[in-house]
Amino acid sequence: MRRSLPVVSSLVLLAALAACDSFKQTFTARRDIAAEAGDLKLAPDSLARILAAPKGIQLTKDAANFVSNLWVDYALFAQAAATGKLPRDSASAVKALWPEVAELRTQHWHDSIASRRGQPSTAAIDSLYNSNDLRIFQHILVGAPQAAKPDAKAAAKKKAEATLAKLKGGADFGQVALEVSDDPGSKMDGGFLPPGPRGRFVPTFDSAAWKLAPGAMTGLVESPFGYHIIKRPAEAAVAPRLAAYLGQLNSGKADSTYMEALGKANQLDIAKSAPADMKAAALDPEASKGSSKRLTSFKNGELTVGEYIRWVRALPPQYNAQLKQANDTVLAQFAKVLSLNLLLLRQADSAKVGLTGAEWKSLYDRYNGGLDSLKSDMGLAGPDSARNAQQTVNTYFDKLVSGQMRIRPMPGALASLLREQTRYRISDPGVTRGLELALLQQAKRDSAAGPAGARLQPAPGGPPVPGPPAPPHDSGASATADKK
Repeated sequence: MRRSLPVVSSLVLLAALAACDSFKQTFTARRDIAAEAGDLKLAPDSLARILAAPKGIQLTKDAANFVSNLWVDYALFAQAAATGKLPRDSASAVKALWPEVAELRTQHWHDSIASRRGQPSTAAIDSLYNSNDLRIFQHILVGAPQAAKPDAKAAAKKKAEATLAKLKGGADFGQVALEVSDDPGSKMDGGFLPPGPRGRFVPTFDSAAWKLAPGAMTGLVESPFGYHIIKRPAEAAVAPRLAAYLGQLNSGKADSTYMEALGKANQLDIAKSAPADMKAAALDPEASKGSSKRLTSFKNGELTVGEYIRWVRALPPQYNAQLKQANDTVLAQFAKVLSLNLLLLRQADSAKVGLTGAEWKSLYDRYNGGLDSLKSDMGLAGPDSARNAQQTVNTYFDKLVSGQMRIRPMPGALASLLREQTRYRISDPGVTRGLELALLQQAKRDSAAGPAGARLQPAPGGPPVPGPPAPPHDSGASATADKK
């Protein structure tokens, strides 16, 4: 089983490229301009229109800054696409795909370390199976929700009784689960549930399941989800699953030990001022992106404020929001994690760990496909796109705020690469003015809506950014016996 080190999986090894100062344009702080990107400008009233258009968002300075930065990224992309200057060559793609490349290289390095570890012993598997700490069950569910009508419930019970009779007659439990069970989360795996401790499932299920002897099966067990038939498989049937569970558990412990040893071997030290410096950098990332102030030090290297900003800028917006609210302990731990990432990558460099040809081709093809998809979304394929780049960006944002289109993320660290190559600026006075205008527009809209009690109140939360896809929601049976 492929598995990243804790530091890798928690941060997904995202990173961005720092913007080169040679391309930086000096602007006088202006209240009539919120942002500039190449030849394009975002006026405060345009920013206000974007901010005030969606209903139910909280108008804050963070939201205004987020939208202004988003506008810069797409304005730079539009100009590069319109003039045929998108960074499509391999060298540019390597820079734009640095986070993904780093993750794969670190994963390969981790795999080489993990392959040297021994597999769980037969004795360890036997001990876990016979302990009172964990169980693996199979089950079949015939769904009958509590709200079901009596006739439907009676029919479900009759079906469950027929299923039980079939099993008692010698039918294979896993095959019957595949054919009959109404639990989509387990039926495709022969009715197997993940390993878990006592108390994981709803009381009626849990009580009946934990009384089972090895190889035994219950009768009908009723729960709020319907009728269950539960089996505790014999040890031989679940030994591979227990081995995988122990392997994952042991790997996590080994990874943690490895990371701690890596830090000690390289004399990793976190500066006392690191949390305060990280908080200050979050308040003004533009001014901090070139800072060489030390957050941590280690053998032949260090993590600077500038490097910290590079990593943070590549994280999803929700991580940025969390970091802004994090306490000193969390920030110090985050600095440690980033430093360990750098040390892991250094080890991968020393071991000459790289990507396979197939991996690079896949990344490169996805990168170019992402460029083409975003161009299409923004309407940048027409002959007049170069002349009308400003209108193209305005139209795209109109579609975003009206809900006609969802934000399509730029591939890799492309946004940082574009910022490195073209002048841009966020004007704080102009952003503040845009926020003020948006608040006035919202107040007028609320006033026109009627009395305060009849108005919808703004929902709490951060900037109006679509989050990642919601995790799959197991309806009904998939929460079968799980208490959550």
